Amino acid sequence: MSRATRFTIEELTPKFMDQAERFNDWYFTVHFTHAGTRHLVKLAITEGSLLGQMNQLTLSRDPAALTDEGDAVVLRPSSNDISITEEDKELGFSSSEQEVRVEMGCLTAICGSEQQRILSTHERFGADLTFRPRGPMLHWEHEAGAVCQVTDVTRVSGSESLSNVQGVLTVDGAEIQVEGWGLFEHVWFSALNFFEIRSMDWIYGHFDEMYLYLCHTESVTSESKPFHFETGEMYIIVGDDFLPVKSLEVEPESWVFLQEFRRFIPAEQAVVARTDRGTLKLKTKLSNYPLFIQEPARLEGLTIDNVPGWSSIFCDVPITLEGKFTYKDGRVIDLTGGVGMNEVIRISPL
Repeated sequence: MSRATRFTIEELTPKFMDQAERFNDWYFTVHFTHAGTRHLVKLAITEGSLLGQMNQLTLSRDPAALTDEGDAVVLRPSSNDISITEEDKELGFSSSEQEVRVEMGCLTAICGSEQQRILSTHERFGADLTFRPRGPMLHWEHEAGAVCQVTDVTRVSGSESLSNVQGVLTVDGAEIQVEGWGLFEHVWFSALNFFEIRSMDWIYGHFDEMYLYLCHTESVTSESKPFHFETGEMYIIVGDDFLPVKSLEVEPESWVFLQEFRRFIPAEQAVVARTDRGTLKLKTKLSNYPLFIQEPARLEGLTIDNVPGWSSIFCDVPITLEGKFTYKDGRVIDLTGGVGMNEVIRISPL
């Protein structure tokens, strides 16, 4: 179990660059309050052929627009959010003993051992944000560079740095000072069968007292047999406890209908994560309109396992969180100020 508080330069470099099929990301988010309203920014560089080579710049600044229509709660898109995608840009990178520099289109990530910086020169959406870890980094499979078998085909490595973030945005000519909590992630893999996945919830969360990341995936093998994966880690700041997750449950409690795409996604979920020291119980709640990594697809001509017609959703859902951690000796930590993200994948028959 790793308790590293800084990256190695090797961890930050792109991987599998000699292979035609690969995925690398340098993914930055920040949650902050501006003009009395919760804001969320995501700036992400995605490299390789497996999920598309692109930059994503998103600003979510309106609360979720929900309407109860009797048979369903409907979520309408925000007219005030910004979502920009730059596709098929060339990747440039260099490394030294001090840092890795990654450039694609309008985005530049400057990643050092103790802090990471993301810059945007986009004419509508400029940024200069610096990320510093709140404490120990969290790793897939609990060690830096370790490999997780997430599906029958997909084996993922990577690190999550839950961070304090400071800097400035320039949005449509207006300067916004930023101070908040966020995430820097570098993840890589060299094989993926996306349509083996049936359900995935990848959650990170910040509280005043702790931070965490969790991943729960249900998929099928090449023989169409069920395949289960779960992982996660948490750091309790107030107790200086670094805890790998031993078991994980994620249960939707309510759903919302995406008017724009005619699909349902979870609105509220109950999460139980068990560790050797105690149990974390959370409730997550959708707070803003999802940030779509790929546009939801209705694949009427696709047949899988003799079932014709499929649907695909792949998005980052901004969430608020509440909950508590209960130690085995009975001590309870009530968690406050919870914000985070749930990366949702749902692939199902029409």
